[in-house]
Amino acid sequence: MKKIVMLSAAATLAIFTMATQAQEATTPAAAEAATETNQPATEVVAEASAAEATTEAAPAEAAPAGEAISEDSDHVKKLIALHPKLISRIAPYGKVCFDGEECDINITVLAPAVEGEARPGDQLYKAICATCHDAGLVGAPKVGNAGDWGPRIGKGKATLYDHAINGFNAMPARGGADISDDEVKNAVDYMIGQSS
Repeated sequence: MKKIVMLSAAATLAIFTMATQAQEATTPAAAEAATETNQPATEVVAEASAAEATTEAAPAEAAPAGEAISEDSDHVKKLIALHPKLISRIAPYGKVCFDGEECDINITVLAPAVEGEARPGDQLYKAICATCHDAGLVGAPKVGNAGDWGPRIGKGKATLYDHAINGFNAMPARGGADISDDEVKNAVDYMIGQSS
């Protein structure tokens, strides 16, 4: 994908340059042809451009569809060398996976609850809480960052439990999952333990 994006940018630049050079080259010839045929020079240039476009389009149509992508040009290599983060900045953010195809996305599945028994905090965190608390999404305190968690821990566990169970700011109640109060407390205790 990276090569295709870079090649398309380089190809666009090359086509523009070729079109400009072709127009400059045909302008004197068009003026001579206009004097011979008594037509305005702009009509002759338009006819010449149309003829060139049809001759250039014919080889492109004849190219096989399964042709491999060629190596990056020197200009593209220089751009990549000058801007090492360019490829990562223009890379796709997400990925779509379909049934039956292999996908390199890891999904943590939460084991089913046993009736009357609360699941451990680390399993709950990995399956539910990590989505926001690993990356710090929407102001969520990052697990392991004492600076984020210090003021929250200072308010007491009862406040943390209440916010986790009932929701607080952008955090949905119970993290948006269908889990018991004891399981929410186990997850909160796990995050506190990792962040103290």
